[in-house]
This record gives sequence, structure tokens and C-alpha cells, in this order.
Amino acid sequence: KIVWGIIYGTASLAALYFFMVAVKLIGDGFTLALGCDTKGAFDFADNPVAGLMIGTIATALLHSSGTVTSIVVALVGSGGMTIRQGVYVIMGANIGTCITCIMVAFGQVGDRARFQRAMAAATVHDMYNLWSVFVLFPLEVLFHPLEELSIAMSNAQTDSGAFSSPVDTIVKPLAQELLVVDKDSIYEVATGDLVCEPGQSFVTGGAFEGSSMGDGSIGAIVVVIGFCILVCSLLTLVKMLAKVFMGPTKRLISKLLNYNGYINILVGTMITFVVHSSTVVTSTLTPLAGLGVVSLEQVYPLVIGANLGTTGTALLAALVTGKSDSVAIALVHFWFNVFGILLFYPIPLTRKPILGWARSLAFSSAAWPMTAVLFLIVLFLVAPGILLGLVYMCTADSTAVEVIGYIVGAIVVVALVGVIFWYTKKGGRTVWHEFLEKKR
Repeated sequence: KIVWGIIYGTASLAALYFFMVAVKLIGDGFTLALGCDTKGAFDFADNPVAGLMIGTIATALLHSSGTVTSIVVALVGSGGMTIRQGVYVIMGANIGTCITCIMVAFGQVGDRARFQRAMAAATVHDMYNLWSVFVLFPLEVLFHPLEELSIAMSNAQTDSGAFSSPVDTIVKPLAQELLVVDKDSIYEVATGDLVCEPGQSFVTGGAFEGSSMGDGSIGAIVVVIGFCILVCSLLTLVKMLAKVFMGPTKRLISKLLNYNGYINILVGTMITFVVHSSTVVTSTLTPLAGLGVVSLEQVYPLVIGANLGTTGTALLAALVTGKSDSVAIALVHFWFNVFGILLFYPIPLTRKPILGWARSLAFSSAAWPMTAVLFLIVLFLVAPGILLGLVYMCTADSTAVEVIGYIVGAIVVVALVGVIFWYTKKGGRTVWHEFLEKKR
């Protein structure tokens, strides 16, 4: 048993390692593909709703809120974006970072009971960030508390050193065998300090160095390779964890995590701060929840702690620059997560909508897995597309287009209210549950 335990444990760590390599490759691939268009991608952030959607989409594509916040810190520090504009992009980045967990949950779709538990753990991350945005976004638009508090604190900045993430240290060597991206130059493009020349490449190493292909093609190939590795490593990780966390190990972990929720928040924060990646933490918790090793109530404080811990990367980077605006926007990320914790953890009643929504989506997804796919499509494609389109029309120079934008916006609001009313008051919930029963 001991020998097999060592074998399964080693295989689990190897699968987790390749999973992290895959996430890095996907992020680097999308970053490279964005390349010279990086600055243009954030040009629409002057509107709060547009900024929120841009942050969401960019983070979902890059699989890294750290990359997006680093770009925002660079833009704000160079004057290419105001702190007020950056606030909404940071909020969106918190929503976008949740996509990886749901993808991880699909590794257990073959077992509906496990899939339901895994989806609940994965989507509790989404629901926490969505509810934080629901409350803090309108407050920020009206009163700018995050901006004002962060600016006030940034004036008391001190120099600080940075440290390298141990995850980056072990993941980079293998990932860079395939692709090395000059991210510093891409950040300079985003800030306007560097102008892209025709045919310029940001590939500085790896198998594609010196290739005749364009950066867009190379980025696309690397993303596909990354997704293939992601799927294989994920399936292996789930199977190996099922072997490792059985019997005494499972009971021990459950007992440790039952001690105190606030301790779990601190644990999630510290682990994420050290490894510089909330994705690693939350994506590891998802299959463990599916296997029944940890409950949703135990996952929740660890996830919100991980959200807080991931703010340390941008804050350290900003402190090193010594620019007060950079520090301020990094503090926005920190305070957004602090206020989120204060709003949705200390009072048990405030946890109910988050845990309830996560359980409902998980239940529907277990009955009909397409529910989770539709949720991803709506959250990261349909909703951002509609809102960005409305922002574009409602702020257009043409009066006719502006009027059409407001009319379409009103129709969308009425339709949304109608669907909610039908679902809650006119038997929609019953119809939906009957549909799910047929799909089981």
C-alpha cells in the first residue's frame, strides 16, 4: 500500500505539473497572438461596462488574471489608462479567472455525482466574484470608494522587493522549450512605449524561434497544444487523486479543514501568495471536491483566500516601480477582494446566495452537462458581446445609432426581467426541472 501510495502520489504531482505547464502555454499562446493588438484590446475601457467586459474576456482567454492585471498596472503607470478605467478592468479580471476551474470540473463528467460536487466547487468561485461585482460595481460607478481608498494608500507607498514564484521556476523550463514570449515588449506595446513594426515577432526562444510563421499562427498552435496537454493531464490527475485520497487521508484532510473557516481563508491566501497562482489552488480544489475529500463549505473560504492571495503579485510589481498610480491600481485589486470577503463571509446569511447559486448550477449541470457549457458561453461570450455592442451603440457619434442602442438595451432589460419573472413566479422552475429529469 505504501509503495502504491508513493506511485499514485508521484503521478498526481506529475499530472499537476503538466496541468500548470498547459495553463502557461495557453496563456503565452494567447498573449503572443494578441501581440501588436494589445493596446487596441484595452482602448474601449473608458466606459465602466466596457472595461468590466474587456477584463472578463481578456482574462478568460489568457487564463491568467496576473497577466491582465500586470498589463493594467503597466498602462496606468505609463498614463495609457486612468486609475478609474483600470478599476473596472480589474473587476472583470476577477470574473474571467474562473473559467479554468469549470474546465477542470469536466474531468469528472463521467461520474454525475462527482461532477456535481466538482461543478459546485468550481462555480462557487464564479458566484463569489459575480456577487462581489454586483455589489461593488454600482458603488464604484457612483462613489468610487476603491479608487479613492487606493489612491490615498498609494501615497504612503514604500519600496519593496519581489520574489520569484516557485511554480514559475519549475514550469518555465519545460514550457519555454516550446515557446518563449517577450512579454516585456508586449507590455511596452500596451503602454505605447513601443511601436510594432511590420513582421515584428515577439518570439524570443523555444521551438518556434526563427519560424517563418506569424505570431498569430504560432500563438494558435501553442494554444491548441496547451489544451491537448490540459485535457490529458486533467484526466490523469483526477484518476490519481481518486487513488491517493481514500480512507484515512480523506478523513484527515476533512478534519483539518473543519477547524476554522477564517484559518482556511488565511491558508488559501498564503499558498496562493507563495505560488503566485490562484488557478493552481482553485483547480486543485475542484477535483478534490468532486472526490468528496472537501465539502463546498470547506472549499469556499479557501477559494476566497486564494482570490486575495493572487493580488500580491501585482502589488509587489507595482511597489518595485515606485509609481504611485501603479501602486494605486494594484491596491484596487487588493481592496476589491478584501471588501468581497467582508461582504460575503463573516455573516453566514450572506454566503447563502453564493453557495445556493453554485449548488443550483451544479445540480443542473450534473443532470445535463450542456448546462455548464451554456453557462460558459453566456458568461464569457454572449453577455460580454451584448454589453459591448450596447456600449458601442449608446456612445456612438450618430444620434440614430445611439437611439437604437437605447431601444435595444431596453428590450434586453425587459426580456431579462420577463425570463426571471417567468422562472420564479410562472412555473418556469418546474418546467426547467422537468426538462432536466428527462435528460438524466
